Amino acid sequence: MKERIKSWVLTVLVALSVFLTWQLWTYEPEYDSLSEESTYAPNEELGEERSLQDVVEPDQLVIHNGERHAALNATDDLFSSFYDDLLESRIDNLTLDQNFEDDELYDSPRAVEVIYPTPIPSEVMEQILNFEEDTPNLSLDTIDRILVQDGGGDTESLQVQFVSHEESFVLEGETNFSLSEFREQYILQMNDYTSVFGYELENDASVTETIYLPEDPVTYNTLSDTSTEIDYNNFVGLLFSESDYVEQYRQDNQEASFTDGNRMMSVEENGSYLTYVNPVYSENNTDSQNHVINTTFQFVNSRGGWNDHYRLYDWKEQSQEDTSTYRMVVAGLPIFTSSGADLTSINVSRSAGQVSEYSRPLFTLDDTPIDSRGSMELVSGQEVINYAEDQFEPSQLEDFQVGYQMEKQDSLVVRFEPNWYVKYDGAWYPVNPKEAEETEEG
Repeated sequence: MKERIKSWVLTVLVALSVFLTWQLWTYEPEYDSLSEESTYAPNEELGEERSLQDVVEPDQLVIHNGERHAALNATDDLFSSFYDDLLESRIDNLTLDQNFEDDELYDSPRAVEVIYPTPIPSEVMEQILNFEEDTPNLSLDTIDRILVQDGGGDTESLQVQFVSHEESFVLEGETNFSLSEFREQYILQMNDYTSVFGYELENDASVTETIYLPEDPVTYNTLSDTSTEIDYNNFVGLLFSESDYVEQYRQDNQEASFTDGNRMMSVEENGSYLTYVNPVYSENNTDSQNHVINTTFQFVNSRGGWNDHYRLYDWKEQSQEDTSTYRMVVAGLPIFTSSGADLTSINVSRSAGQVSEYSRPLFTLDDTPIDSRGSMELVSGQEVINYAEDQFEPSQLEDFQVGYQMEKQDSLVVRFEPNWYVKYDGAWYPVNPKEAEETEEG
């Protein structure tokens, strides 16, 4: 009798196990579908594939001639001309100077300083510049400035220095950049550009880091442009390996989201911004042969390409996750949003060797602004420094930058107004001393 009961119980358990397994295999979560049959656009290129040179670029050139200094940003034609010449020039005879002094950086009477918005890893710099083939790997981890210097006299070549404020080292070499062109087209033309003064940051670097701000108030154009929405459905085939298993549903805020049960893509900010999350489970961020800039740059290239002009503005390597930020640039200036989410940057994160997060704007600007007749005057560099030192802890100030503040006036029209921005403790903040003064007087 007991054996029959055992057999009966065993049979019931086996049947229950089979039933539960079948339920697990055939279970489908309930989604609030947008249509009876969701359709997705095919995997296609939405923008352009670009080279590293297109997105890893400086945001300021400073011409030094004795005690005089003038600055150019990418709004000036001479900026592009000089940087293109530098990219095409050959660089050789590199040596590492670990014992230089601050004043040795500017020991030539004439120099042009190339300043990047973020330190550039040497392995990335090697892909951008034209180093002599037998030059060994650069002995600096990162480079944030390049100085092209004219020693004067009958010298036939220009000296070049690669500066790393993080490591307090300088790499010195020579370049075949045209000496006569350097003197005639750049040094002698500096009176046509904005006079600047140096402001020394109060950081812990043993090599003093100097940034340059205008001596007088500066004027920039205001711009208006039309934009075109990018269909978020196109990214389903680009971000999910098997789009047939992707379900679409509405979140509480009525914006669309997609998931394959693991990865998720969401449309935010009234359809203006896309975020993608690919959970990567790892206690440590394992080393990758590629630098995070190369990985993230290649990811964007292979996931629809680039719309508009973007510039590498920041990157971090951390134990759990590496990130890169590419910021939109209009008329040579970086773009920031007035409030809320940062709608003008492409952000890519990597964890355990895989891309774990991706976010980007879902609009592209038209080629020609519809209105660029207006202008705005911004305060001088000293005024913005005085205001920033009053509002922020001076030792945490990292940079000052004129950028455009973007406001979407409706779904199609966007407006750009110039404004001062301060980088403080790793983040950018708008500062407007003139507006603050007017508010106090009112």
